[in-house]
Amino acid sequence: MSSRTVRSFLLGLCLALPLGITASQDRNDRNCGESQHHRHNLKTPVSLIGVIPVPGNPITSADIAWVDSGTERYYFADRSNFGVDIIDAEKNLFVARVSGMAGPLPSGGGTADTNGPGPNGVLVTPNRRLWAGDGNSTVEVADVDPNSPNYLHILQSISTAIPACDAPHAHYCGRADELGYDPKDHIILIANNAPLSVDAGHAPIDPYATFISADSPYGILGYITFAGAGGLEQPLWDAEVGRFLLTVPGKLGAGGVVLAPASIAVIHPNRMVVEKSYSLDCQALTGTTSVSTTGIALGAFQHLLVSACGRPIILNALNGHVINVVTQVGGGDEVWHNPGDGRFYVTGPDTSTPPVQSLGVIDAETGTWLQNVPDIRGKNPAAFAETNQIFTIVQITAAIAAAPTTDDSTCTTFGFRGTGCIAVFTHLGHDD
Repeated sequence: MSSRTVRSFLLGLCLALPLGITASQDRNDRNCGESQHHRHNLKTPVSLIGVIPVPGNPITSADIAWVDSGTERYYFADRSNFGVDIIDAEKNLFVARVSGMAGPLPSGGGTADTNGPGPNGVLVTPNRRLWAGDGNSTVEVADVDPNSPNYLHILQSISTAIPACDAPHAHYCGRADELGYDPKDHIILIANNAPLSVDAGHAPIDPYATFISADSPYGILGYITFAGAGGLEQPLWDAEVGRFLLTVPGKLGAGGVVLAPASIAVIHPNRMVVEKSYSLDCQALTGTTSVSTTGIALGAFQHLLVSACGRPIILNALNGHVINVVTQVGGGDEVWHNPGDGRFYVTGPDTSTPPVQSLGVIDAETGTWLQNVPDIRGKNPAAFAETNQIFTIVQITAAIAAAPTTDDSTCTTFGFRGTGCIAVFTHLGHDD
């Protein structure tokens, strides 16, 4: 363990280690007092308790995060360091990195090095395979089983390119972006959100998603195109209905005319078709002409949180009925449901003047907002249900990295400037 890593948690995370609520009965027996204490604290406010430093380049470009209960690890797409970083979600320590990915490359140039950044979306399947959307329309499959001889190695790179946007020397399908996993049928669904025509004009073409077998040799099963959509965002598996739910940004025309609203597509995994779609009228819901939608998370009772129209919106996943529009915080990009404390988590600006970037906490059962916790430059929350700790990526700018004294991020609370970090939050009671 490096001295830098130790120093980051002497100030804060030493408080967090006794707070774990555990999954196994054996652990509960060993830590009965601690577990009872933590159960008591589940309904208490969420607080920032520390940060985790990440080695290598400053975090100036990052994307989706994932917490995997099987490996007890937190994974996040660290484009600044050309890979997926792995953090021990119990000990709150950087563990390793799956390297060899695209990094912060540009899009639209027509070559493998100008065909989108990566990694983007990430998830881990139960057999301890990391799946990551990467640049140049590539999906990376890596081994993240610490007991495997192939640990941290990329096992296979899968192309999601299609002829409409790709040719031997003209690559315009863009990045393979966010993805979801169907554990019943062992299917990965991943989005190519911004492809361009391979023809001379390189005009935008309809975004599409690719179905991939999650079993080796990871064959392509098919594609689905979203005519008229303004992009594609996060696929999510809903086990109760046996369908993928996919957030689909809309499209605006001249003068702000809505050509296609933001929507959620309900997709049959085997037939590879959209069975129905829930449209979101941003003007009616939030008073804006936005047609954006990004993150999606599923809680108990089929309560679905989507980041859309600039806000967290709670829906019924079975029929699309809007339960609540949260106005106290923005919707951000990735959103997360933590079954350990029954909360949805988002990141976005609060309602203060000027707005402060915050971690928003929402009751997943009622859909009501509970609190905001300042998290300057934090984004894309993910929670570990066993300990009810919430992680966010604190991403800084290149200008801040070059001039660390200008750093105003959450990382500075614990003495880290010009680096970026992972912020850690949890529930604290009056005795903590």
